[in-house]
Amino acid sequence: MGAHQNANFRMGEREMILITGFFAIIAILTYMFPSFAETNSDGQIDWITMPLVGFPIIASGVLMAFASMATRRRKRNIEMPIKLASLFFSLFMLAITTSLFFGILESINWDFSTFNSYELEFSYAWNTTLGVNWHVGMDALSFSMVWLTTLLLPIVMITTWEEKAGWYHHPLILMMGGALIGVFVSLDLFMFYVFWELTLIPMFFLILKWGGSERRYAAQKFFIYTFTASVIMLLGIITLYFLNDGSFDITELTRSSQAASDRGDVWLGANMQNALFLMFLLGFLVKLPAVPFHTWLPDAHVQAPTSGSMLLAGVMLKMGGYGLFRFCVSMFPDALVNFQWLLLTIGLVSLVYGSLVCLGQKNLKKMVAYSSVSHMGVITLGIATMEPLGFTAAIFMMFAHGIISPMLFAVCGSFKHHYHTLEIGAMRGLARHSPFLGVFMMFSWMASLGLPLLAGFVAEIAVLIAFWKAFGWWVLLPGLTLAITAAYYLWSMQRTIFEGGLEGELPESLHGESPVDISRWEGSGMMIMALLIVLFGILPWIVFDMMSGYSLAVFTGILGFGGV
Repeated sequence: MGAHQNANFRMGEREMILITGFFAIIAILTYMFPSFAETNSDGQIDWITMPLVGFPIIASGVLMAFASMATRRRKRNIEMPIKLASLFFSLFMLAITTSLFFGILESINWDFSTFNSYELEFSYAWNTTLGVNWHVGMDALSFSMVWLTTLLLPIVMITTWEEKAGWYHHPLILMMGGALIGVFVSLDLFMFYVFWELTLIPMFFLILKWGGSERRYAAQKFFIYTFTASVIMLLGIITLYFLNDGSFDITELTRSSQAASDRGDVWLGANMQNALFLMFLLGFLVKLPAVPFHTWLPDAHVQAPTSGSMLLAGVMLKMGGYGLFRFCVSMFPDALVNFQWLLLTIGLVSLVYGSLVCLGQKNLKKMVAYSSVSHMGVITLGIATMEPLGFTAAIFMMFAHGIISPMLFAVCGSFKHHYHTLEIGAMRGLARHSPFLGVFMMFSWMASLGLPLLAGFVAEIAVLIAFWKAFGWWVLLPGLTLAITAAYYLWSMQRTIFEGGLEGELPESLHGESPVDISRWEGSGMMIMALLIVLFGILPWIVFDMMSGYSLAVFTGILGFGGV
């Protein structure tokens, strides 16, 4: 018996050494590969292709393939090294993006953007017959989303460290990160669509394998909704391809649109531009999501595991906002002006409807999901203002919500894990039974509702100021909605979390078990997110100036306006 256990232990050691060595080689190659690659015209090294996109996807696939060939017992032996390897690589990606932000790897000032000009831009021939190239680059808009993604990846892994079947779970998170970054850095429409669809695969399996009792329905609904809208967007991509002499190059297409605007012409003609605008808009509104295309989101969130909800709300929804800026605003400015009323209507309806529906929810995750719909409405309103400050506020809201919403879903997941329910009524007296969980839950809701000195406040107040400049006293509608919703939730949370329940009374869902507070892994992830929320609330200029520079560049570059 002892010899058998020792053999298993030695087998685990060998597997750990194998995986650790494999990832050490990957890390070395990731560091060395750009050094051997050609530099661009600015002398910059390609820190995107392999370190941020290629290796996360490749490495996650190798890890899952390695685990799939192991027996159940051997999977348990290799679970820890696989999770450590995934975490290590996510931290490595974060180190690269943070170094790029502070100008350590490359001397880049992200605060001064030029419209349709990209840093770390590289293009490699892929399929010359179709005109498809591996074309990547980042401006302030895309870099803020890339940095957000790399910030969240290790946090999600740490928060869900004890998730079952970690040998698949953590590599899927890593794959999701690589696919998301691929969306944000693609400067080729074909590549953009490939990565756009690729993000569906890991999220589909996260919901399907680690989701709740109705996970099959939720996963299928999520896939059908988003894929159908993507097909309509694909028709727009193909149309653009044929109208522009077989080019998928986003920079060339944007340059053509800019040149037409400079001449006082409507690029591609008014009717065609309007049609293309609506095709792309539908794909992005479903992903955002906005009312009335939002119904897949509550189902997906309720059934998704904690990691899936954190990534879905934190980054995946932002793909819709990113697409609105990259295509609908930058390529189709005349159509944007024509359909300003549509964006305004959708934004207001999403904000008001999402806030009101929240009030009647009994399921904690559904309540958070509808709050996300409301916040996505705020982003749409920022774009609808047609003001530089509105654009800046919308991008900052994407970034701030990308930190706040994962924390909300982290506390929801922890509550479900320890109390075996998502019913809000079971939260009564939560602070008495699980004080750390209660404090983190209250803090995350205060951040979501936009309390001062927290990241959400800066985004919401900036949107309201831009809305006032564009539409005057109509600002009372979104302003009062946000204020009333915030007051109600703070009051209700106080009653349930801190004051509800009798002394010693436990929720029925525990079935007599003693309540358990959050684990050290859950607490570590929540604490990191809380610190980031406070940091970007007190010092918003860290990223706000970068976003402001991009917004001003868009206005002066194609919309013909200046000033903030």
